[in-house]
Amino acid sequence: MHLPVMAAAFTTVNVFAGTEATTAPSYENWLKVSGYAVGSYTVTDAGDTKDTFLDSGNAPLDSVKVGFETSQGALGSYVSLFYIPNKDAGILDAYLTYKAGSVTFTGGKYLSYLGYEAFDPINMYQLTYANGLGAIPTYHTGVKMDYASDTFGAGVNVSDSIRGGDGFFVGDEDYSNGLGYEAYVSYKGIDKLTIWTGAGYDDTEGLTDWLTYDLWVSYDLSDKLTLAGEIAYHEDGVTEGTQGLALAKYAFTDKFSTVFRYGIDSYSTSQPDTHKFTIAPTYAFCKSLSVRGELSSTQVTSGEDSVFTGAQVLVKF
Repeated sequence: MHLPVMAAAFTTVNVFAGTEATTAPSYENWLKVSGYAVGSYTVTDAGDTKDTFLDSGNAPLDSVKVGFETSQGALGSYVSLFYIPNKDAGILDAYLTYKAGSVTFTGGKYLSYLGYEAFDPINMYQLTYANGLGAIPTYHTGVKMDYASDTFGAGVNVSDSIRGGDGFFVGDEDYSNGLGYEAYVSYKGIDKLTIWTGAGYDDTEGLTDWLTYDLWVSYDLSDKLTLAGEIAYHEDGVTEGTQGLALAKYAFTDKFSTVFRYGIDSYSTSQPDTHKFTIAPTYAFCKSLSVRGELSSTQVTSGEDSVFTGAQVLVKF
């Protein structure tokens, strides 16, 4: 699939995953097209130096996404195509929705509830994630029900698995060997404050149960300063421990902002604990184009420390 060529043909934007969104103009009042293109250059110094450009490895630092959303009354659908240079391409999201008042029913392939940091690079505050414990899943296929009001939110999900499978950002695609479950509640009753807590559980046969408890809080202290924190406990039979992050995002101007972040992975098993310190400035030329940098230092309690440096161009369309 020539997804970069396809992506370049669209000039409107609506980012559906993550916490930031810009609404795209509708086509014939029922179709919206959205997406992004992201490219980066990074250097990781951990004894050996590795430069990457348009080669993300296992993390989508470089990617193109094109999404198609339709709506007709209470019914809706969303399908997205995702491309990672030099790695893979495929269908990322594919689901149907039915809305009944404040409740939305969804069936298909969709992103996990869990995690403060977004999946899509365009919705991240920095290039890399704060943690590497493995507590936060990505995509799976199933059904879910969500409730949303101005004050409360809640949802439950039953899917093929939470721990993931061998395919392209999917679950294990097998409903007969056990299921994955997620649930969350959120509270926004205090101005500029969001409190979110949830859990994920997977009981796949032949494997140790997979379990995560997740809590994050975000507060806009002012129009310029946002504070956030997250803590998650995780165990999966191989890894057990707690991960956390503390984040401050300050907008110096309407176009220039910087994130200061600390992440910790504390293991109950044999892996060494890690501490990650990050500074990540972003400059937005306009709503559709921004440039981001990151400098991160990861310190390992009984292992090799590393330094990550990267620059990223992000385009919404």
